[in-house]
Amino acid sequence: MKTMKYTMRDIAVKARVSPATVSNALNGRPGVSDEVKEHILSIAQDMGYQAVRESGKASRYVRLIVYRSHGVVVADTPFFAELIESIQSECHREGLELMISHLHARQDSDFAAQIRAFCNEKCAGIILLGTEMSSEELALFTDLHSPMVVLDNSFPSENVHSVVMNNWDAGYKAARALIAAGHKNIGHITSSIDFRNNLERREGFRMGLREAGLTLPQDSLWPVTPTMNGAYEDMKRLIQERKTLPEAFFAANDLMAIGSMRAITEAGYRVPDDVSIIGMDDTAICEACTPQLTTVHVYRRELGITVTRTLLSLVEASTPCAIKTTVGVKIVERSSVKRK
Repeated sequence: MKTMKYTMRDIAVKARVSPATVSNALNGRPGVSDEVKEHILSIAQDMGYQAVRESGKASRYVRLIVYRSHGVVVADTPFFAELIESIQSECHREGLELMISHLHARQDSDFAAQIRAFCNEKCAGIILLGTEMSSEELALFTDLHSPMVVLDNSFPSENVHSVVMNNWDAGYKAARALIAAGHKNIGHITSSIDFRNNLERREGFRMGLREAGLTLPQDSLWPVTPTMNGAYEDMKRLIQERKTLPEAFFAANDLMAIGSMRAITEAGYRVPDDVSIIGMDDTAICEACTPQLTTVHVYRRELGITVTRTLLSLVEASTPCAIKTTVGVKIVERSSVKRK
């Protein structure tokens, strides 16, 4: 008969206390009365609960490593701020502290030493924000003493746990939305700095067009810097060079969409009457611009919750294979797309 493995959340439900209180009691931290502590320990013993790691300081926190290879994509934007906030809230709910560390491959002189320290660290687990990471950079995180989940990079060919939005489906849904609105001459505003999420969005977009008998030739790609000001400057230059615009665009993030929209408007085009635009991320800025931006909604809160729960499930039960979780996306219609 298979033995059931209980978690701190299970104990909390039975003891009618919060997971944080259970964590404090099991780890001998202050803030829990002797009576409640004895009650929790008794329930844990009856349930056969065994902590995977020794109690004490080592198991009290989750380490979030914000990894930057170049720092152009992972920046202080609302998207990443909301993502980190959701991780912090979920850790707090589980009675764990979130320790945030920033690691910059090109700027940190002690880059290698920092990685070694993270690999040797014994904590509840590591969440590695790997948006900008390559497979070669991921390989630096070996011989880990704590479980690790990569966030925002699928690494499909690597033996690593990951949680990521469905980037391919985002591109596919954007293509289908523009086609459903009656557009045929469609371009793609893409990042001039390639990274896996960007490539997956492009491939999904290409497939969505292909199913409608449309193609995405090289001259339909409009590469810009993946920031608002960078996209604005690059799009101004591209408009001058190419002279004509497609009737619709899918931009691989909202910042590129809004920066490009400003350049397009200044060039004398009207959005959406002359050019329709769909972005991606659905951050608050989409409703603050004119016209309001139609976009692909990314469930940032759910990403944060999922990566935290995935990490903690690895602490409770070992797994022989890499767990790769994909969180879905949806189109949010506003006024930047014209129906023909």
